This record gives sequence, structure tokens and C-alpha cells, in this order.
Amino acid sequence: MIENTERRTLKTTQTSLRILTLILEHDGLTLAELDGMVDSPKSSILSHLDTLRDSRYLVKTDGVYRVSFRVALLGDRVRARYPNRDRVSSVLEDLAETTGEEANFTIFEHGRLLMFHGTSGNAATTEDETDYRSEYYLHNTAAGKAILSELDPTRVERILDKWGLPRESEATITDRERLFDELAETGERGYGIVDEEFAPGLVAVGAAVYRDDGTILGGLSVGGPKYRIDRTRINHELGEQLLEAVSSLESTLQS
Repeated sequence: MIENTERRTLKTTQTSLRILTLILEHDGLTLAELDGMVDSPKSSILSHLDTLRDSRYLVKTDGVYRVSFRVALLGDRVRARYPNRDRVSSVLEDLAETTGEEANFTIFEHGRLLMFHGTSGNAATTEDETDYRSEYYLHNTAAGKAILSELDPTRVERILDKWGLPRESEATITDRERLFDELAETGERGYGIVDEEFAPGLVAVGAAVYRDDGTILGGLSVGGPKYRIDRTRINHELGEQLLEAVSSLESTLQS
């Protein structure tokens, strides 16, 4: 959920979290490297690093700062609040096997989609294969469009105000009016479609996945290269297969 932007936020906390994120994304950074990435004095960056080390979120070896194992343990506790990975994996593998395409399940938080698990063809992807991209926008992903189409327009506007409409390919929709037209069609159809809007040559369909309390948990999508997926296949095959998988996943999550 997007928070009220009028609330007071602390820049120092934002900087610490930015540093932690950069170190995680680069699998370790030195103070000199961070000095070229963070818009703060070098002495201030060092203070943030020392604070994160004292709090046991970072370790330092030979001048390189890395995220600590404690963060992984905290992550495991967070993951326990979300669906059982094996249950999600089973549904995704069935969808991938049925369609012969890649299937992904993402978690919806703070107006973004976070990769939870994915499959490619008949085999599940490994952590390393999905780590190249772990966060996604809503406006140019199939599951993201599906989720936006089911939200109140005011909330959609807040999400767009926060994250914008970044262009990630030539086909990405960057105009709000055109996006809202697309969302209306998505709502009527029941699933979102992206045709090279996320990446050149990639076509996908996606739908929202609900918790048993009626709130949106995330999105399920399936897609592949454009030469294998056209609108006819989407309308007469993939769309129906996707919605069947969503129904199966929602039933699994409630059991």
C-alpha cells in the first residue's frame, strides 16, 4: 500500500537503507565505491556504515562491506508470512508445463511487484536465474496491469505519482490516459497483456492473485517470445490457462 506522502520521513534513515540496498545489489562495496554512488559526504557515509555494522546488518572484510547473515535470518522470518514456496512452485510448474512458457509469481507491495518464484519451461528457475531482476513496475507488466485494473482509481493515481511510468522499452506505455484506457480493457478481459512493453520481443499475460480475505497478494503471469505468442494464442489458449492456474493457486493458498 502506498503511504500518505504528507507524512514526515527521515532522510538519514533513507540514506542508510539506500546504502544497505546498494551493498546487497552489488554483493559488497567499499567506502570509496559508495562515495561515488551516494549523494552524501564521505564522512557521513562512513557513519551510516558504522551504524549498520553496530546494528549487525553489515559485516566488513578487507575493506569490503557486505550484508550480514542476520539479514537473511530476518528475511526467513518475513517469508514465513507468505505462501508456502512448494505450493506456489507446484502451480507454476504445471502452468509452465501446460503452456511451454515461463511462469512467475510476484508479491504486490508498496506499488511494486517483487519476485517470489518463477519457472522456465518444465524446470523451476534457481535463485541465481531470477536475481537479475527482483522488482518490477506495474504499468508495463502483465500481472501489474491486472492488479492496477482492480484497484480504486485514486490508489492507482497514488502508485503512479510515487513510481511514475518509466520507459523500459519502446513499447512501454508512458501516458496516463492511455494506461487507464488499457486498464479498462484489462478489467473487462480479466487478465493483463504486455506486448514488448517490459522488454523487446517478450509477450506475457498476467492476473491478480487474492488472499482469502479479499485483498490482493500478488500476481501470476506466463509469457515468452513474441514469435511463439500472438493474440490468437492469448485469447484462445494462454488467457484461459492462466486464469485456471490463478484459481488453483488461490484454492491452494486457502487450504
